[in-house]
Amino acid sequence: MSTLLTIPGIMSDVRTWSAVVKNLNLGGVTLHNADLQRDATIEEMAARALSDTQGDLIVLAHSMGGRVGIEMARQAPERIRAIVLANTNTDGLGPDEAAHRGARIAQANEDMAAYARNWVPKVISSRSLEEADLVAQIVAMVEDCPPKVHEQQNRALLVRPDALDGLQYLASPVLLVTGSDDHMSTEASNNDVARRVQDAEVRIVEGAGHLLPFEEPQQLASVILDWLSDKGMGRDLRHSRVRGM
Repeated sequence: MSTLLTIPGIMSDVRTWSAVVKNLNLGGVTLHNADLQRDATIEEMAARALSDTQGDLIVLAHSMGGRVGIEMARQAPERIRAIVLANTNTDGLGPDEAAHRGARIAQANEDMAAYARNWVPKVISSRSLEEADLVAQIVAMVEDCPPKVHEQQNRALLVRPDALDGLQYLASPVLLVTGSDDHMSTEASNNDVARRVQDAEVRIVEGAGHLLPFEEPQQLASVILDWLSDKGMGRDLRHSRVRGM
């Protein structure tokens, strides 16, 4: 049976996918959440996720986690049965990116709580911003990220592998899903990725931003379930066993 592997994004943890997984109603599925807070490179994060699991994987990856998922496919393509890339960007290093990430690192090292309160409104939709409980939930998760982990993850992104090159290893079905208000992972950029992959579909969730798994977990779960059913994998997940999280 396949393991359902969830991969969070930067400054994130198991909370990223918890509501989505709950809404999938998969019953006795084997779940594993990747830990991206222990390694210094995307390659090492991918290797750890592979070594911490066994057998075939159905991957749910968000943002930076999508880059880890693509790298997993490069390292062990035979293990990826299907992959969902939510709010994933595949761009190379921008000309001013090192300076921008350096500034973010300095701000977070000075005051992580203030950094969290400033960052969250920039990455969710205006509709989500009106939901105080949702905003507080996301801010709390970011505040819980140690500044040294935030720095390590940003430095990992500065030396990230070429995600566009990595797309050639995605031989299994790929679902590219993003929010209509996500300015970092747009419908156009996802369509460009889909053209480079053997079996890919693009779905857009209206009214959501870059933190789609938090903003619209029910809609995202529905999109994923429909896609898995179309690929003949929904039933297999429902009949597998829980081994751990």
